[in-house]
Amino acid sequence: MIATPIQIRFSDCDMLQHVNNAVYLQYFEVARMNFLNQELPNWNWSKQGIILLKNTVEYKIPLFLTDTCVVEIDCSHIGNKSFTLTYKIQVKKGENVITKTIGESILVCYDFIQKETISLPTNLETILKKHLIV
Repeated sequence: MIATPIQIRFSDCDMLQHVNNAVYLQYFEVARMNFLNQELPNWNWSKQGIILLKNTVEYKIPLFLTDTCVVEIDCSHIGNKSFTLTYKIQVKKGENVITKTIGESILVCYDFIQKETISLPTNLETILKKHLIV
């Protein structure tokens, strides 16, 4: 699991004074890029890239501007050409950690030069297995 701190911005909030539902996908993206950049520095994303197939979000408790949150990211599935990353947006309140939102992304390995899907690269598979939750 890799945790990415998120700075909630004033512009992330709507008239109801909580983070707008569409912004959560941006938080997932920030965490995903942090995860991939930490685990795969100097990766050739043109030749061994990924494309997003599907996102799901389950909103449990609203996030507010004053919340200090982190996005925890793990891997829940590894296929031949795709993998699934899971997210938990959590806030610490005193001694308690509260999960406010969960979600997942299905990503497909893609060669942007050849413009075709590719098999999961071995080194990416090795990294994902380190983060695989059962």
